[in-house]
Amino acid sequence: MVNPIFLQKSGEFIVSNENGMRYERKFPFWIRLFLLPWSLLCIPFILFYLGLVQSTDWANTPILGAIFATFGFMILPLGFSAMILWYALFGDAVDLKLNAQSGEITLQRKSPFRNRLTRYPLASLQIYKVELESDYPVYDAAIVTLRMSDGIKVRIGAFFRDEEAISWVQEVRKLIAGASEGI
Repeated sequence: MVNPIFLQKSGEFIVSNENGMRYERKFPFWIRLFLLPWSLLCIPFILFYLGLVQSTDWANTPILGAIFATFGFMILPLGFSAMILWYALFGDAVDLKLNAQSGEITLQRKSPFRNRLTRYPLASLQIYKVELESDYPVYDAAIVTLRMSDGIKVRIGAFFRDEEAISWVQEVRKLIAGASEGI
């Protein structure tokens, strides 16, 4: 029995052994609770905009000022608040299992209002992108993106060094090759 390889970084972890691999990215409940009040950030901007609308002389309306006020005090804050609210309510925690014995991938995406479980053949998995810190100095860690057969992408950033990401990608390629031979 080979000892399992364990990688962990800020809510993400990867465990791999000879039977397959498992990647999990958690979305803690406290982050959701922290984000919910920020979705109300648009309320003062909307109230300010309504005050401006009521005090505007509509016979001599400054068009550029009205466009700026509508965008700056209505559209932008509403869009920002909607984005935060969507992320707090529907942001996914990911659980990805690559099973070498059954030749199957199990992808589970969980949020408070939906739980989606999808199974894919392991041979159809693609390593979509490998972004190493040495290639992209802006990144503080390596990021590997996997693409499922239906186009869903899973970004994995649980690596501290480029070497960890490269060795993990090589192991995933071995699993894919083994599953392709077994077809």
